[in-house]
Amino acid sequence: MSTPTRTYRGRAVDELIPRIQRELGSEAIIVRRREGLTGGILGFFQHPFVELEAMPGSPRIDIYDEEHSAVPPAPPPPPSRPSALAPRPSQAPPPPPPPPPPAAPPPPFFTREPPPRPAHGSAYVTAHLAALARAERPQFVPRPPASQRPRESADFGVDFQEMIPREQLPPPPGSARREHASAPPLQPERRTVAPGSHARARAGVERSLRRLGISEELAGELIDAATAHTLPLAPRLGLAQAVRSVLVQRIPVAPALPSKGAAIVLVGAGGAGKTTTCAALLGAYRTGSTLPASCATLLRPSERGELELILSPQIMKPTPASAPRALRALRSARAGGLAVVDTPGLSPVDRTSIRELARLLGALKPERVVIALPATLGTTAAAQLLEALKPLGANALAVTHAEETDQIGVVVELACMFGLAPEYMLDRSRSRAGGWRLTRIDPTGLAAKLLP
Repeated sequence: MSTPTRTYRGRAVDELIPRIQRELGSEAIIVRRREGLTGGILGFFQHPFVELEAMPGSPRIDIYDEEHSAVPPAPPPPPSRPSALAPRPSQAPPPPPPPPPPAAPPPPFFTREPPPRPAHGSAYVTAHLAALARAERPQFVPRPPASQRPRESADFGVDFQEMIPREQLPPPPGSARREHASAPPLQPERRTVAPGSHARARAGVERSLRRLGISEELAGELIDAATAHTLPLAPRLGLAQAVRSVLVQRIPVAPALPSKGAAIVLVGAGGAGKTTTCAALLGAYRTGSTLPASCATLLRPSERGELELILSPQIMKPTPASAPRALRALRSARAGGLAVVDTPGLSPVDRTSIRELARLLGALKPERVVIALPATLGTTAAAQLLEALKPLGANALAVTHAEETDQIGVVVELACMFGLAPEYMLDRSRSRAGGWRLTRIDPTGLAAKLLP
């Protein structure tokens, strides 16, 4: 008939041993030990536990040598000379000597220094549990979700983790370290990124940029900057997102316009859409802005004539744009609200007209000089136009005819090359009424168009 066992559970072996001794006696035997984690929420904030399974033991008899006996034997009585008063053999023997004093009680269950003669039961339990306490803790597999974990018996009401047999586990790192203690210490491994590790992602990003008009040189430069400076600090970002963030940093941004008044001048070649952009900008400000908006038009009556200005309602007849009256009217319109100035078409080869307009803008000092750049222009023609218009001191771009092509990368690359901020985009509205639609663009939106 097997002896029933009892299970005890707590946080450490030290707090379970007194309870085992108190309930099962000092002869208790530990038959099994388990450890694990319990409690917490969804596998977090768990705390360890120790489970001991014990059974009552039978009293044990210790056999000690005579020299280790607690009570030394009484020495034999010394021989005495016969006396007349000595009792005769027929008389009764003398009474036996008094019994020895009782042995001292056993020492406490846990002592730092073992007593010279421990009690037989507590010595067995203490040595057995001390060996368990010094044993190496078992390894555990990761805790599965609560819905997949089996329930243990109702005595405990908790889920225990599956234990892996010790013989199936790889050797712990400490044992290998002890075996090879005499070997020289290993140098820390230096990890380097292989040149072809991002080859597939690099080819995909470069293909996307080239398809939308970015040159091969700029695409390679953006990818190199992303892999060199962005991905080391954000490895989970991905190459496409890293290149997008680098491109956002490269695209120029124009300074903010003052809230009490400003002047915006639209310049560009003939047929670029600058007059349409000027009208759309003026309509947007008159519809939704708190600033009063006025439109000034610079025109050239003849091929070699002087620039003239019309500003309603201040100047209704064409007046030389360089005249003091015209400059005062422009400054007054800018101080009281927003002045939108439309200019005549300029040719990259007409250096005289470009210099004349540059002198006028230098006297007016507008907050924004915007070049209307069609998205349908090629890289070479657009670069020639922007190079010729450098004397005007432009600081922003208005992308026109955007609905006719998807080569937005050409405009983005030229903006980075010449330091011009892409600020407006003009395209035809998709509504039934048709017409033109002017929207504000920013570097983040342009980068998203190039790398969606």
